[in-house]
Amino acid sequence: MQRVRIQGFLFVLIILISGLSCTRQKNMLYLQNMVALDSASMHINENNKYKITSGDVLYVKVLSINENMNKLFNIESGTNVNYGYNEANMYINGYMISDSGYVCLPIIGNVQVEGNTIEEVQRILSEKVVEYIKDAIVIVKLTNFQVTILGEVGRPGVYTNYDKNLNLFEALGKAGDLTDYGNRSNLLIVRQTKTGSQSFRANLLDKAILTSEFFYLHPNDVIYVEPVRTKAWKMNTPNVSIILSSLTTMIVILNFITR
Repeated sequence: MQRVRIQGFLFVLIILISGLSCTRQKNMLYLQNMVALDSASMHINENNKYKITSGDVLYVKVLSINENMNKLFNIESGTNVNYGYNEANMYINGYMISDSGYVCLPIIGNVQVEGNTIEEVQRILSEKVVEYIKDAIVIVKLTNFQVTILGEVGRPGVYTNYDKNLNLFEALGKAGDLTDYGNRSNLLIVRQTKTGSQSFRANLLDKAILTSEFFYLHPNDVIYVEPVRTKAWKMNTPNVSIILSSLTTMIVILNFITR
């Protein structure tokens, strides 16, 4: 009878360990119950795209037939075409937005751009430049768009975005996606604002993340992917298996001796 009880206890313990070590597929699937996104949701996301604020650094390039005027605005210098395109040089020679929200351009002077998207800033500056350079084309890009991704991802680190917008899934893709131990239902996003730090919890399993104000990231956002609670248990599974194997061996030996 004692032997049956011990064997039953071991059987239940093994089943429990196996259950804890398994990750349910439902906890791994992004955007569950996803259907075609309606136009209203898309409109909300458009409004959440990043808007220029003080401290941002802009890359401004003017193209026209007047080379001398172009050189007044453009970062490039000399014959080395790569000179103006490394991050350090673009930060030093780019156009920083002042605390009052203005960008100061040669000849033109201060232009209020804070609170506008990159597309809107490009339109505003184009209207100003064409007053001095006929038929000029103005290109504007944000040079300080970096995000930090930490925790349970394939490649934690600081990533630079070269597009005008970056959403949460694109950022995680840059970092090699979440590991098997990443908690997909409770990501932490930390954002610096003029009034201090804001934090937000994101659930990648819920399609509602697509309409969240944090779906589109801002420069200097920090994303932290927490480990699932069972990570420590899973990491110790080999040790538990050794202990159970040893216990089983001891029980077999004891049963053999007590016969």
